[in-house]
Amino acid sequence: MRVEQNSSSISRHSSFVIHHSPFILHIDSGREWRGGQAQVLNLCRGLKARGVSLVLAAQPGSPLLERAAKAGIETFPVAMRGEFDVVAAHRLRRIIQQQDVTLVHAHDAHAHALARMAVGRRRVALVVSRRVDFPISEGFFSRRKYLDPRIHYFAISNGVRDVLVMGGVPPERIHVVPSGVDPNRFTRQTPPSDLRSQFGIPESAPIIGTIGSLVEHKGHRYLIEAAPMVLGRHPNARFFIVGEGELRADLEARIREKNLRAAFFLPGFREDLETFLSGFDIFVLPSHLEGLCTSLIDAMLFRLPAVGCDTGGVPDLIQHEKTGLLVEPRNPRSLAEALLRLLEDQPLAARLGEAAQAHALTHFSADAMVEQTLAGYNSLVISPTARNGAA
Repeated sequence: MRVEQNSSSISRHSSFVIHHSPFILHIDSGREWRGGQAQVLNLCRGLKARGVSLVLAAQPGSPLLERAAKAGIETFPVAMRGEFDVVAAHRLRRIIQQQDVTLVHAHDAHAHALARMAVGRRRVALVVSRRVDFPISEGFFSRRKYLDPRIHYFAISNGVRDVLVMGGVPPERIHVVPSGVDPNRFTRQTPPSDLRSQFGIPESAPIIGTIGSLVEHKGHRYLIEAAPMVLGRHPNARFFIVGEGELRADLEARIREKNLRAAFFLPGFREDLETFLSGFDIFVLPSHLEGLCTSLIDAMLFRLPAVGCDTGGVPDLIQHEKTGLLVEPRNPRSLAEALLRLLEDQPLAARLGEAAQAHALTHFSADAMVEQTLAGYNSLVISPTARNGAA
């Protein structure tokens, strides 16, 4: 990528200018494979395909490191044990110096802190992707990290952007770069009957499902609380919560307490997501905090009518009554009513599903994410001497 100084493409608020093709270091400290890691891999693949020079630093043995290496991306295993890991920061600094890095892109909170330490006083552009809509902590170290004037943020949704602004980050240092998925990674040849046969579900039973880590902010408990109201009118309905996480035991206990074991399936983490997306009749996202949610984008690509909560970046995807239905977070009754509405109004469900697919294909593809990231990079700057400057 060749970036020229051009007043029409560079923000007037930028503090650096890229006069040469940048060499980018991406940093992700996650040990697991979640939506954020998928975004990093999609981005690195897309940038590499466009001729951008880059390397990736990630946890040794992590799924991201292994998948990136298989994709032909140069990788560096760096053990990162928290935000104050000076050994990891030193290792990252050596990579920056040895690779002549001119732009560092951190993809999570720990990577954010380590990147700041690694860059030090070196004149290197610093970008942080913000994927969650949690409020910024008022603590001293958190404020120093987030309000560092050197850092530009790529917020994955308008909701995440708003949280950053409320936390004190100047709006001119925030770029909205929505997450994107590769619509071609699914074959779309898996018949809906595969899911039913695999779990013994009759053809007449409607299937309502969600996909995501079993963590508190995903709001699975509210889906469990809403289920009896749905079952009261559709006793043969079945619910899937696909994913793994720390709340599995708690969710299973809630299902038992409400005597819902016959209606709920928790199949754990699955690679064969197409089986579920092809078999679901409705996708539900009960999260009360959500940066954007790539699983919802996947569901939209499968023309699934969706119910989500009016929080974070969800409204960027679900436009109420147009591409899905929005409900109040933490409100099981509203959630149940919206699910019942889709179950009992098939023309509405079909119309919302069609519109959702078109919306996802237009605005939330991996290619669109890569192009918007490049536009964000183009608004950053680095001086000609930065490539040779000492830390």
